[in-house]
Amino acid sequence: MATIREQQWDGATVYVLENSNFTLSVIPAIGSNVYRLWDNIAAREVLRTPDSVEALSEKSVHYGIPVLLPPSRVKDATFPFNGKTYRLEKNTPDGHHIHGFARHRPWEVTATRTDGDSATITTQFRTADFPELADQYPHDLTVTLTTELRGASLVQTFAFHNKSEEPAPFGFGLHTWFLLDEEPGSWTLTLPVEDIWELDDKLLATGNRLPLGRYEQLNEGMNLLGQNMDMAFRIGDRAAEAILAKPGYTIRYSGSEPFTQWVVYTKGEAFDTICVEPLTWTPDAPNLEAGPELTGMRAIQPGDTLELAVTLDITRE
Repeated sequence: MATIREQQWDGATVYVLENSNFTLSVIPAIGSNVYRLWDNIAAREVLRTPDSVEALSEKSVHYGIPVLLPPSRVKDATFPFNGKTYRLEKNTPDGHHIHGFARHRPWEVTATRTDGDSATITTQFRTADFPELADQYPHDLTVTLTTELRGASLVQTFAFHNKSEEPAPFGFGLHTWFLLDEEPGSWTLTLPVEDIWELDDKLLATGNRLPLGRYEQLNEGMNLLGQNMDMAFRIGDRAAEAILAKPGYTIRYSGSEPFTQWVVYTKGEAFDTICVEPLTWTPDAPNLEAGPELTGMRAIQPGDTLELAVTLDITRE
């Protein structure tokens, strides 16, 4: 039977969901981050886990599954949309914006539920609850996140509801940190990709797309030994699914249709971690001349709700 426990960790309230396969920990006060996923059967950490609330607070995008709204970088923290200029927070040393405004702000717990071997927590973030966001993102957007342990799967479903009277520009992604157990040569990454977005020295997309070259191997499975990546891939109309595998152990990380852009980041040469990032838009998408069919740029119309889902499945032999 699945269980849900409310606990205190370094003075913060966390929720621990457990079923026969996993023990999951989520901290609503810091972006509703699933900061820990323990595999009960394989007895291993699946995700890069912080050792304190302070560590997670200081670098909320470096652990677990941070929620990015909008994701990645926006040049000069500004972009045009629907006749307006949007001015996001400049939060990089060189004056750009990175990783959005939801990853470190508190989310509200609205429901918890267990049913057999499934455990679910629902959290919510509303931009209108944070007056400081009005100048950055003048839309009343409510994000409802349902995080569920379902057998050997972790399913996260996101519903974005635009309560404002104008279309809301929309980009979204996750910054998911997987552990490689200090054995990168044991792991392969498979990701169906079509081409690569050229990035400048600030990791902003130039608008040019490059051929895959040696990264064509990702379509069949690339060994991670010696890999050093911070790259933005476009998958085109291919399946949005990354497979991280070692002998006897396979992680399938899949997203719904809008996740057409994936960033892979090894934090230097791959060793203990790899960050696999499903995104709905590419870095600096709203400033690129390439069309939305390429960049993933989109809007949520007034009164509409956009639903997205990601699933993390683990199989063991």
